[in-house]
Amino acid sequence: MSAPHPSQQAFEAAKNAFKQSLKDENLFGKLLATTSVEQVYEAVQDIQASAHVERRLRHLGKIRTFIEKLTEYVSVVDTFVQVKPDILALIWGPIRLLVVWTSSITKFADAVTDAMEKIGDALPHALRSANIFDDNDKLKALLELFYKDILDFYIIALKFFSLSRSDLVFEAVWPKQRNKIDVVVSNINRHTTLMRSEVTMQHISAEHEFRDKCLAHFDHETDFQELQRFQTLKIRVSPRIYDDRLDWLLNRSSKNSAEWLVADNIFRGWLDISNSAVRLLWLHGIPGAGKTFLSAAAIDEAKTRHRTLFVFVSHIYQNSTTARSILQSLLFQLAFDVKDAQSLLVESNERELLGSTRHVLGLLRTLLGTPTAGPTYIILDGLDEMEVVERGILLQQLTDLESCPELKILISSRREDDIASILGAKATEIRVDKRNSDSIQSYINQRTQDWIRTANFEQEIRNRVERLLAPVAKKANGMFLYARIILDNAETCNGLEEIERELRVLPVDLHDAYHRILARIGQSSSTLRHKAMLILGWIGSSPIPMTRHEMEQALLVDSSSNAAPAVIAEVNFVHICGPVIEVVDDSLQFVHFTVKEYIFSREVSGFIDHAEANHSLTKTLLSYLCSGAFDAALPDEKLQENILAGIYRLHWYATSQWVVLVRRCVEKSKDLSAYPDLLELLTHLVLELRSHSFNGQVDFNDRVIRAMVPDRPEISQFVCGILQFRQDDRQADWNYTNSCTWVGLDPSVMSFTSTRIYERLEELLCQERKHRNPPNCFCATLHRHYGTKIFKCSYPSCSLNRSGFLTREGCKTHIGTHSRPWKCRDARCLYATIGFSSKRDLHNHWQKLHESPQPAGLVNLTEHCFSRDELKVLVFELTKAGDVDGLRNITPHLERQREVVWPALLLAAKMGSLPIMEILSQFFQIQNNSDFFAALVKSENPTLFRLSLDKLCEQYPSNGKYRVRNYGSLAAEAFSTSSPELYAEWEDFLLDPARQLNSTRAPAGVMSETLDWDPLSFDEVQALIPHFRKLSVVFSKGVFSAVKKDALFETRLIQTWHRLIEVVGPLDPRFLGWSLNMLARSSSHSITMAAELLRLGALINFPRGWEGVIEEVQVSSEESKCRQRYDGKGKGVPRRLVKRYKGMTALHYASRATSEQAAQFARFLLEQGADPKYGWADVTPAEEKGAILMQKWLGESWDEVLARTKEARQERKREQGGESGNGLDEDEDEESSKPKRHRNGRKRQKCESDREEDEDEQLFPPS
Repeated sequence: MSAPHPSQQAFEAAKNAFKQSLKDENLFGKLLATTSVEQVYEAVQDIQASAHVERRLRHLGKIRTFIEKLTEYVSVVDTFVQVKPDILALIWGPIRLLVVWTSSITKFADAVTDAMEKIGDALPHALRSANIFDDNDKLKALLELFYKDILDFYIIALKFFSLSRSDLVFEAVWPKQRNKIDVVVSNINRHTTLMRSEVTMQHISAEHEFRDKCLAHFDHETDFQELQRFQTLKIRVSPRIYDDRLDWLLNRSSKNSAEWLVADNIFRGWLDISNSAVRLLWLHGIPGAGKTFLSAAAIDEAKTRHRTLFVFVSHIYQNSTTARSILQSLLFQLAFDVKDAQSLLVESNERELLGSTRHVLGLLRTLLGTPTAGPTYIILDGLDEMEVVERGILLQQLTDLESCPELKILISSRREDDIASILGAKATEIRVDKRNSDSIQSYINQRTQDWIRTANFEQEIRNRVERLLAPVAKKANGMFLYARIILDNAETCNGLEEIERELRVLPVDLHDAYHRILARIGQSSSTLRHKAMLILGWIGSSPIPMTRHEMEQALLVDSSSNAAPAVIAEVNFVHICGPVIEVVDDSLQFVHFTVKEYIFSREVSGFIDHAEANHSLTKTLLSYLCSGAFDAALPDEKLQENILAGIYRLHWYATSQWVVLVRRCVEKSKDLSAYPDLLELLTHLVLELRSHSFNGQVDFNDRVIRAMVPDRPEISQFVCGILQFRQDDRQADWNYTNSCTWVGLDPSVMSFTSTRIYERLEELLCQERKHRNPPNCFCATLHRHYGTKIFKCSYPSCSLNRSGFLTREGCKTHIGTHSRPWKCRDARCLYATIGFSSKRDLHNHWQKLHESPQPAGLVNLTEHCFSRDELKVLVFELTKAGDVDGLRNITPHLERQREVVWPALLLAAKMGSLPIMEILSQFFQIQNNSDFFAALVKSENPTLFRLSLDKLCEQYPSNGKYRVRNYGSLAAEAFSTSSPELYAEWEDFLLDPARQLNSTRAPAGVMSETLDWDPLSFDEVQALIPHFRKLSVVFSKGVFSAVKKDALFETRLIQTWHRLIEVVGPLDPRFLGWSLNMLARSSSHSITMAAELLRLGALINFPRGWEGVIEEVQVSSEESKCRQRYDGKGKGVPRRLVKRYKGMTALHYASRATSEQAAQFARFLLEQGADPKYGWADVTPAEEKGAILMQKWLGESWDEVLARTKEARQERKREQGGESGNGLDEDEDEESSKPKRHRNGRKRQKCESDREEDEDEQLFPPS
C-alpha cells in the first residue's frame, strides 16, 4: 500500500490538532456524524420552520454565502487532495451543531450567523482560484491553509457555545471571541491574496507560521489586557482574600485534630456534590471549641475535590465586614481562575460592584450557575463575629444561592438565636463541642511534650507536670481555647512551685481563666499594669488592628509634651498582657473574641471601660498629630531626621483613624462637653494643621459631627471637611506622584505632609537590589521602625499604602494595576478623573451619556402637537427608554397637563433614575401616593432615596401647615427593604435631628372632647417621643406588620431603636407601652420585639391604672381659644389637666387573636407580669377566643398559665409600687362600656363607620 501524500498527511494533522484543542471526544463524534451539506440545509430548514412560529431566529439567510463557498471548497479539496470523509465532515458538522445550539436564543443565533457571514465574505471562490495554479502542490498547500482557518473559526465558536451561558455572561465574554474571529477573518483575507500564480511555496510556508503566531499573539495580548483590567478592578474594590489566614491556621493546627470531622458521614455527604440531601451544613458549638481550625481543615479537604471559596470572619474587622464585602470576596475568589468571571467583572458596572449588595449577589449567582464554574464549595467561618444585622443580610443572600445546582455551603458559628432562626430549618447540623474531646486531649499531649522537650525538664519534674495537666482535657468541656490558655499560662511560669500553683486548682471555665490573667496583671507594678490596661483597651477599641510598631509609639505619646516620641526598644506585648493577645503578621489582636467580651464586661471586677479606652486612644492620636511632626513648614532635614528616628510609625494610623474615634466619642456623649481635653486638642489641631491652600468647599453634613461642638462651628466645619475629603469618589486616582492636583482638597495639611513623608522615604530606601554603602544605606533602620514591608503603594487610598511590599519590584507591579488612562473629556463628568481601562469602555460611556440623540419630531413642538393621551404615552415611552434629553424638550408642554406625568414618574421611581426623577418630580409633590413610595424603595437606589427624603423635609417642615401623607406607608416599605444601602439611608434620615418632618398633627392639648370624638388619635402619647412627627412611626403598627416573620428585619428594627435612643435619650415608658399595645394589635405578635420593648421600659398594662395617666402641658393662648369654642367658658385661662385613658391592654388584644403565634404572645405577656383583670366592655381577656384556643395551641389552658405566672404579676406590681390607693380604681369596666355624654348633656352619636373603625382600630377611649 502506497504511503499517503504529504498534503493528505497535513490535512490529517490539522484534524488531529482540532480534535486535541476541542478536548471532548463525545462532541468530536457528533461533528463527524454530519457528512454532507444536505444535512446542514435540512437542519436549517427545520429551525426556520419552528422559528417562523416562535419568532426567535433571524437572518439565517446570512449564512448562505458561507455555505456556498464551503461547498466549492469541499469540491476542490475532494478533487485535488482526496482526503478521508471524516476530514470533510469537520467542514459541515460544526455548522449544523452551532445553528442547532443557538437557535433557541435570538442573541446567540445572531452572533453565530454574523460570524459565519464574516467568514463567508472573506473566503475566496475555490473553483475560480483553482484554475490559477498549474502547480498542484501550491494549490494543496493553500487549501490546507484555508482548512486550518476554517477549523480555527470552528474551535472558537464550538468552545464558546458548547457551554450554556446567561445573557449577562454572554454580553461580557462574547466580544473577546468575536474579536478573535476577526483575527481569523484577517488571516483568511491575507491568505486569499496568495491565490495568484507568482506565489511561491516559500510564501505559503511563511503564512503557515504567521497564522499560528497571529492567534497566539491575540490570545496573549487579550489575556494580558484582561488580566490587567481585572487586577485594576481588584485594587479598586479591595476584596479581602483569606489565603494567608488559611495558611496560618493550617500551620498551627494540632495534628489529627480534625480527623473526626473528615470521617464524619454528614460531612462526607456534604462533600459529595451529587448528594443533594446535604446542601447546607452548619458547624456550631460553644466559644473556643476550635470551629475556626475545623473550618480550615474542611477547606483543605474540599480544595482537593473542587473549587472552594472561603471566608474567615473576625471580630477584629467587625466595623468593615459587611454582607457586601463578604460577597465581593467570594466573587473575586471565583474570578481568580474562571476566565468568564473575570470578563464579567471587568465589563460590569463598577459603581454597582462597589456599592450594591444585590448587584454583587446577582453576579455571584450568575457565575456559580454557569458550567465554567463547575462544582463549588463555599465555606464561611465566624459568622457570629459579624454585626447582627449584617450577618442576617448575608445569611439571607447565601440561602438565595441554593438554587445553584452544583454549590455546597458550610457555615461555622456559635448557635446564636438570630442565626438559628434562619439556618435551623434549612441546614444539616454538626455540634462541635460534643465531638472534639479526643482532639483536645491530643492537642494537650502534643503541647505538653513540646514544652517538656523545650524546657529540658528532668524526669521527675516531667512526671509531675504531666500529672498536673491530666485533668485539663476533661475540664475544658469541649473548649480548645480553655486548654490553650491553661498551657500558655503554665509555660510562662518560672520554676516548679509556680507551675504547681498555677495548675493545682484549674480555672472553672474560660472566664475564670481570663480572670486569673487580669488578676496577675493587677498584681504587677503600677507602670506595667497601666501599660497592660492601655494595650488591652486599645486593641479592643481600635477601629482596625494596630501594628506592633504603631502600638509601641502610641504607648510613648505624652499629651503634656509638644514632641512626638521616638521608640528605642521593642515591647514584648504577650509578656505584659498575658496569653490573651497574640501578634499575627505584625498586628496585635485578641486570641479570641470572647476576650474582648470579657474585659469590657461591667460584670467583671476590674473591667476596662470601653468608652474610656476609646477616649484615651483618641486623645493619644490627637496629641500625636499636634506634636509638630506634621507642620507643613517642617524643613526637609528635620523631616528626614524624624523618619529615621521612627517618629512616623504612628503616622498612617493616626491620620486615618482620628476622625473615626472622635466621632465615636461624640456618639457616646452627644457632644464633647464630657471630654474637655479632646475639645482643647481639637482646637489646637484646627489652629496648627488647617491648610491655608484649601481650595475646596465643605458641603458635607454629618449629624454626629454637627452636634459635636455647637458653639464652635469652625471645628465641626473642619472635621466635616476631612470626612468629605475621605469620601471623595475621585480618591481612587489620587497618587502621591500627582499630589498637586488633589492635596488642595484636604482642609488640613496632613495630605501634604503625608506626600512629603512618602517622597522622602522613597529617597532614603536603596533603589537597587544592591544596597548603598554605609553610612548611606538606611534600610536596616527603616525596617526596624516601619517593618519589613517597607515599599509602599503610592496611592493613599489603597490598603497597601499601609501594609506595603517586601520588594520594590512587587510594589511597582502593583502600582501599575491602578492605572485607568482613558479619561472622559467632559470635565463635569465623574469619569473625567476616574477614567476607563480601555478605549472601548470610554467610547461606550461617551455614546451612552454624552451623545444622547434628540428624538425625531421634538424639535418644533407646539402646545397642540399632541392630545392628552398621546402626550401621556410619549412621556411614559421616553421615560422607559431613559431619554433624558427628550423629556427635557417636552417639559414646557407638561405644565398644563401635569396628570399625564404620574405613570412616568412611578416608572422612573421603579427604575431608580435620578435624572428623570429630577425632571418629572417638579410636576408632583412626591408624597401624594403610597405607590410612589413603594416604587421608590423597590428601586434600591440609595442616592435617589436620600434626595427624595430631603425633598420631603423641604416640602413638609415640622413647623409647616401641611402634613406629608402616607408617611406610614413609606416607613413600612423602608423597614422591610432587603437593600442594606437603602436601609442605611433611611436610618440616617430618622436619626438626623436636622431633617425635620411634619407627618402627624400636634397633640390635642386640653381638648379632651376631641379625644372623645376621635379615640384613635391618642396624640398625647405619640408626642412623648422627641421629634414625634417623624419618629413615632418607628414604633407603629404598620411597621410591626411590615417586618413580621423576618428575623433580619426585626433585628434591624431593634438596632434602629437603640441607635435612636442614643440620639434622643431614653424613651418615656408610657410611649413604649403604647408601642407594645400597637405590636399586640398588629399581625406580627413578635415576642422578640415585645421582649425588647419591655427591656427598654414599656409599661406592660398600658393604658390601665396610673400607666395610662398623661399630665397635660400648659395651654397656649391659641389652644384656649379652641377650648372656648367647645365649652363656651371664659377666656380659656391656661391650666394643667390630668387625663386618664382606658381601653384594651396588649394582653387583651393578643387574647382576641386566634393564631398560634398570638397565643404564644399572650402567654409571654402573662409570664412577664401582664395583669389579666383589665377587661373592656364587660369582656375580660379570659373570655376572648384566643384565650379559649390556648389549650389547643400550647398544650396548657389560660387558667393554667395564670396559675403558673401569678408570681410574675405580683413581682411586676411590686416593681411599680402597686396600683391600690391611687385614686384610680380599675373596677370601672362596666362603666366604661356605657355611652359617654358631653358636657352639654348630649349623648355621643356614632355612625356605622365609627363602630366598624372602633372594632378594628380603637385604641384607648378616655374614661
